[in-house]
Amino acid sequence: MTASRSIKKLIQDANPTFTPSERKLVRFLNSATPVIALGSVHQLAERVSVSAPTVMRFAVKLGFSGYADFQQAWVNELESMLTSPLTLIDHGAPPSENLFGRELGKMVEQAIDEVAGEGGLLDVLLDSKRRIYLRGGRFSQPLAEYFYAHLREIRGNAEILGRSASHDIDLTLDLSKKDVVIVFDYRRYQADTVHIAKRASEQGATVVLFTDRWQSTAAEFSRYVVVSDIASGSAYDSLVPAMAQVEFLAMEMVNRLGDSATDRLRRLEAVRVGQTPAIDRDKSDLN
Repeated sequence: MTASRSIKKLIQDANPTFTPSERKLVRFLNSATPVIALGSVHQLAERVSVSAPTVMRFAVKLGFSGYADFQQAWVNELESMLTSPLTLIDHGAPPSENLFGRELGKMVEQAIDEVAGEGGLLDVLLDSKRRIYLRGGRFSQPLAEYFYAHLREIRGNAEILGRSASHDIDLTLDLSKKDVVIVFDYRRYQADTVHIAKRASEQGATVVLFTDRWQSTAAEFSRYVVVSDIASGSAYDSLVPAMAQVEFLAMEMVNRLGDSATDRLRRLEAVRVGQTPAIDRDKSDLN
């Protein structure tokens, strides 16, 4: 497996070729705890109620030489998914300032290519009849807030979540297929975010997930999965690529809406005139 492709991504790419038994294996791996694949091939086969040869063929179909190769990749991926700032510090010295900047630039380019290739997502965001709910996690909530601020100006009919877990769970009861739920969930994933994505999907809402290349299990319940690389080489992952994805989508929405976006922004500025600092207002307002 290449460093840029997670097992979940390999599974997504190979999905059309899976047999019914292999699909059972996929469903189990998506729903079970990650450590379940650390047992023997026979143990995994028994848990899923498939044959050991099915597990072996599944591993080979993903591009591995066999189950042992698949299992080692799974272990490596599990370590990456559960990493913390402390383990990143212990991993080695941080990159130099120049290297950090160059690598971050590449990550941003890749992130924009990723979101630009997510066909249909822009149409969903532009449909003003759909109400959009946004929610982030411990570190990614600012991304949700930032995207919400853009959506409120560009199209309206949006609501920010994430301030109360109980409120957010209760809200899913009233979701329908007319709604869109955008969640941000990056490694050391949050169970409450995954649960909200699951509930939203069950209610028929369109779920959009922003995540890293290892992918939150919320991907199982998401119509659109927008991936960005977050490993910066420092003690903390970088959400700059994800921020670039949000800004790219906002830019594309304004471009697509054209005059209607301009008109809405003009009307919004007119509403805000009473809150504008005096130094920015027309001089006649100061008399």
